[in-house]
Amino acid sequence: MKRLKTILMGMLTLLAMFSCEKGLDVAGAAEGNSVLNVVTRSGESDAKVSYPITVYVMNTDGQCVRKLQLLTANDQLSMKLQPLTYNIYAIAGAADGDYSLPGQDDATATSEITLNEDATHGDLMSAKNTVTMSEEESSTLTLSLSRKVMHLESLVINNVPKSVDAVTVTLAPIYDNLLLNGEYSSTTGTQTVALTEQSDGTTWQNDDELFLLPSAGNATITVKFSRGGTVTSYAYSSPLALEANKHIRITGTFTGTDELTLSGVITGATWNGTTTIEFNFDEEGSTTTGGGTTTDDNNGNQDDNGSEDDVMEGTAPAVGSIYKECYVNAVADDETGNYILVTLIHKDEVDISGTGKTEEQIMEEIDDALPNFDINGITGWRLPTEEEAHSFSGGQAMNVAFQQAQISGTDINSDWYYCLSANGLKIFVGATGVIGQTLPVTKGQHLRPVTVVRFHKE
Repeated sequence: MKRLKTILMGMLTLLAMFSCEKGLDVAGAAEGNSVLNVVTRSGESDAKVSYPITVYVMNTDGQCVRKLQLLTANDQLSMKLQPLTYNIYAIAGAADGDYSLPGQDDATATSEITLNEDATHGDLMSAKNTVTMSEEESSTLTLSLSRKVMHLESLVINNVPKSVDAVTVTLAPIYDNLLLNGEYSSTTGTQTVALTEQSDGTTWQNDDELFLLPSAGNATITVKFSRGGTVTSYAYSSPLALEANKHIRITGTFTGTDELTLSGVITGATWNGTTTIEFNFDEEGSTTTGGGTTTDDNNGNQDDNGSEDDVMEGTAPAVGSIYKECYVNAVADDETGNYILVTLIHKDEVDISGTGKTEEQIMEEIDDALPNFDINGITGWRLPTEEEAHSFSGGQAMNVAFQQAQISGTDINSDWYYCLSANGLKIFVGATGVIGQTLPVTKGQHLRPVTVVRFHKE
């Protein structure tokens, strides 16, 4: 028995030594003498922070060395680390009972934050930053949280025939999951909301507000009327995406036996502004009545609710020409067939460096700069989308057009420019339209805005 105990003790000692060696293989896992304090704040104007906040600390090899959680605003987050460089990721508003979060052992930057069955999304926020710790340093890192969900505030269908016994509205495609790094995964999600009949017998609306991940590109809105087991569907393809950090309000009015008119308003804080969607649809198809426009309530850049006020006089210019000192980059019919939508690229640009800045800080500078681009009565300038960025590969033709029109401006060249994707800011090469890295960025960048104007179709 004594010999058996001796053998067991020796085996346990070897196992402990092996475990310690394995733990030391993970850079930054062992406790160091550098202290990192983490402070969180909202990147939005309402200064709201969702709890709990789960923080993951990863070394440059992508291995998670710490996982900590802040449950309330009074909690303090402090940790001892080795003097190395770390990537810090935070997910806020993901309650343990509602979400499945990765553990420390299996967490990566692209780990999915999945919603548990029968749970609904909360006011999800995320943040990421990089910090380099020095020997015996005490450092404070601020994580600026950004909202990753949209707020489905109200869905109302008016003047519903009394023969209808059920009404639903479906939004698709929406992202399925949020990733630890703040991006999204899978574009096959849908959300169906069952509406409740109101006391007047003709109004149907949602009972509860919802937080949802944004749409993966332009959204399709489907309204279904059920009559005694027979379902009639009306689908509309929106020219706009349903974006994160915006309030969504959709109101529809049924105008006959087979025609439904819907208008939707999307409102957002700070730079998101207000997007208005107005459309008619029936069993023959769908049409846009408002053109799908954006209103910036804060800067006053745009204000269009589908009226004729924004329609330009004259004939729509051709692609490659110059219109009011702006380059005509694209021309297309709107969904009504009554208007021509002309995408313009501004003749000028400004330098906005992203080095060492968060996405929110860069966007604040962009917001401040955009009103200064108004030219010859043309307003509503914004960042190009990722799709529009690809079209900048015709930059040389743009440069030649400005030169031939004897308009002084800034050439589109091989520098980096900002564009806006579904996952936030990205940069692209102006001369090629090739999309480059996401933030944080290390190259010099430029803001070259675009806008869309309408003409009557002749």
